[in-house]
Amino acid sequence: MLAVASGVGSGSSTARSFIAPQPSAVQTRATYRGLLLRGFAPDEAANLTAFLSGIHVGEQPWRLSEVNQLLFLRELSRAGRFSETTSTLASNR
Repeated sequence: MLAVASGVGSGSSTARSFIAPQPSAVQTRATYRGLLLRGFAPDEAANLTAFLSGIHVGEQPWRLSEVNQLLFLRELSRAGRFSETTSTLASNR
């Protein structure tokens, strides 16, 4: 979970709120864990989780963290959160 500080209320203290993980990340973790418990190897479970999430599975095995990162970027793209400035900054690195 991510902690986010906000200046809610009066005074100098800040309240902390926690952002829950994205539903897709929770679903992928549960799917991955369930597959591991059913006897799948970690790379098999990650690949099947990727496939069930609509991600192409090739010769290179996926890791669960990569699947979650790709799903996160997919949601940012669908929401129109990438801008010309963001892509320019990324290409300059």
